[in-house]
Amino acid sequence: MAVNLAERQERVMITPQILFHTFHELQSRGLDPGRDPDWSVFRADGTLPNHQRISFLQSQALLLRALDLSGDPDLGLAVGYRQTFASFGLVAAAMLASPTLRDAVHVGLRYHSILGTMLDFDATERPDGGLLITMQSRFAGSPVRRFLMQEAHVMILIAARFMSAGRNPVLKVTTPFRPVDRRRFSAFCACEVEYGAERQSVLLAGPVLDTANPQADSFAFAETQLALQALVDAEQGQRDMLHAIEARIIRSLPEVEPLARVAAAFGTSERSLRRRLEEAGTSYRALLHTVRLARARARMNAGGMTREQIAHELGFEDARSLRRLLQSRHPS
Repeated sequence: MAVNLAERQERVMITPQILFHTFHELQSRGLDPGRDPDWSVFRADGTLPNHQRISFLQSQALLLRALDLSGDPDLGLAVGYRQTFASFGLVAAAMLASPTLRDAVHVGLRYHSILGTMLDFDATERPDGGLLITMQSRFAGSPVRRFLMQEAHVMILIAARFMSAGRNPVLKVTTPFRPVDRRRFSAFCACEVEYGAERQSVLLAGPVLDTANPQADSFAFAETQLALQALVDAEQGQRDMLHAIEARIIRSLPEVEPLARVAAAFGTSERSLRRRLEEAGTSYRALLHTVRLARARARMNAGGMTREQIAHELGFEDARSLRRLLQSRHPS
């Protein structure tokens, strides 16, 4: 059974759950992410104010900054190790009520967009009853790709072990990455591990997958899936709106369109659009800041342009305005 429900990468977001644990992992290393301009949108306890959701561009910038602050290419593993089965939230409730581990795995993959993995999964049924889960990321060559795939890999193992009531359902793990601390990763996997492989995968054993779940509840199983689908539908609408506004900002630069004109382009009033952005936990100013910041850093990393040229491209009067952007805290 193939499961490939990931949206285009520009339309997905990393949920606060992953960012929350990343925030605290940085703190555990003696770092203070709250003092960093990119991470300043978070409260001191690592949560976002007013159930805020952040855009794809900001999510990517946050992870890149976290990797830079930590200097750890395996930060994704560390963030995964911090979590438990309960970290799946409502998805965990649906999995816990599933008839078997096989059903639970398919439920988890079906609603993985809620978990913010930003990955594509494929679950292939094998002739011997086993289940091969492979994952891919569209962040080719990016440190974010390694982070996301490592974090998701650990979470799959956590879920599979929890649902199998102490039995180890994992037969083999393959990964293209070679973690610095391979001993810890191998011990965590507790199975055959192939490093430097072409793909990231987890092979689960058929007999364990089909064992009846003593916690199964058909009513709870159906109800939690209805609730999950409602969440998917609601978040999809927000994601499409935020993506469309960010795309319009990118197209209009160096001109910065007023919110009223953006609202008119989407067939709504300025007041209505402002309210919808507030409901999504953001603002037009915050989206403009995110787009400019992401493009400024991309241009500087690519080289070939002076700061004055980058500032002009982003609609600033001079390089000093660009410098203030790079040093500023994220606006509300």
